[in-house]
Amino acid sequence: MSIAIIYLLYVVIGAVAGILSGLLGIGGGIITVPCLLFLFPYLGFPKEYIMHMAIATSLAAMIFNTTSATLAHHKRGAVLWDIFWKLLPGLVIGSVIGALIATKLPDLILQIIFGSFLLLLAIYFYRSRAVKSETHKLPHPLILNLFSTGIGAISNLLGIGGGSMTVPLLTAFKVKDKNAIGTSAATTLMTTMCGTISYLVFGWGDIKEPEIFGLIDVPAFLIVGITAFFTAPYGAKLTHETDANKVRKIFAIVLALTGLSLIF
Repeated sequence: MSIAIIYLLYVVIGAVAGILSGLLGIGGGIITVPCLLFLFPYLGFPKEYIMHMAIATSLAAMIFNTTSATLAHHKRGAVLWDIFWKLLPGLVIGSVIGALIATKLPDLILQIIFGSFLLLLAIYFYRSRAVKSETHKLPHPLILNLFSTGIGAISNLLGIGGGSMTVPLLTAFKVKDKNAIGTSAATTLMTTMCGTISYLVFGWGDIKEPEIFGLIDVPAFLIVGITAFFTAPYGAKLTHETDANKVRKIFAIVLALTGLSLIF
């Protein structure tokens, strides 16, 4: 596969990840990681680092689209900033822990964990329904931060940003679907930033390639990230115009197929 085709595929990946980020508040990593995992072997990267690089590069690229999605949702009044600040301490701590654990695990183990997570996520998205309630009740801040620490850790262990867990958490506490998605976009921005810095530090010097910093492939990071930045607002717009339940079911099927392909 030529480098030109790979770069073109980076554009497609970024477009899809950006739209999904805005539409579902998930960051896009559950699409970006499997795609990069497929493409990186064609670039001759060390096999034992490919999954780690896919995770790290995905997180770095998501900084662009989660910034774009957060701004788009903020303009529509969908981000609940009071909840964001309550979740923030746990997200930061968990993000660093997750990245540290990931750098110590073998590539194959990470791939199996990621695939299994996608299957569980597929079941959730297929069975869940949009929350339309205008009221919500959150648990004690300590309990909330225990949840957010876990979200941060899993997010940066798998390179998914965290929105795929933050949205279910907030809707479980009766936060309206659109507000859960908007707030999730903001929290995902923080986990991706923390994760990116962590993978830069923990992976520095492991791979001797001029285009790689830490565990981040710079061309993929820039192309996927910039493309996603410009497409995320369209996803945010679709959130307010489409049937959320139909989108969830279609997305669940894609997740399940991707998860199975990674495991088997």
